[in-house]
Amino acid sequence: MNKKETTTITFRIDEENSQALRKVAEEREISLNTLANQIFGSTLQLDYPMSKFGVVMMSKLAFKTLLTNLNDKDIIKLGSDIGFKEPKEFILFKWNKINTEIVLHFIKIYFEHCGYGRCNTDQFEKTNTFSIHHDLGKKGSFYLEAFLKSMIESTLEKPCKTITTDNTITMELTQ
Repeated sequence: MNKKETTTITFRIDEENSQALRKVAEEREISLNTLANQIFGSTLQLDYPMSKFGVVMMSKLAFKTLLTNLNDKDIIKLGSDIGFKEPKEFILFKWNKINTEIVLHFIKIYFEHCGYGRCNTDQFEKTNTFSIHHDLGKKGSFYLEAFLKSMIESTLEKPCKTITTDNTITMELTQ
């Protein structure tokens, strides 16, 4: 494993924030230093680029409510339309290039950081598999499957095999 170089920086923060950080670190059973690095990394690698790109945050309940009020055909069209354009533009905006590794990294951070679900990725020989587990229900699976298929098509121009349940989407992508 490659060790990253580190540097020492001293900050002065409000006592209230200091106590809140210590509590979070304790709950996660990590050091305050590790938590600070995670926060800085998340801010610099995700939050800042997402805010520059124009991402709007929405509660899971609000998103699920929107999906509930659409018919299945409209949900699939919405997922396809958004998946075809936005991920490719964001990937190019953030990383300036597109390849399988970056697309899979995008999927992982998109789902875990944005709250759509938990993502598990695996690679065996020339096949990449990723599974998304969410709690958005059947209509959420319709949306996310259409989004992911369209995203893979527009970024990597490759077909993928899909298995979908009410709360999980698993996709297999051959390089």
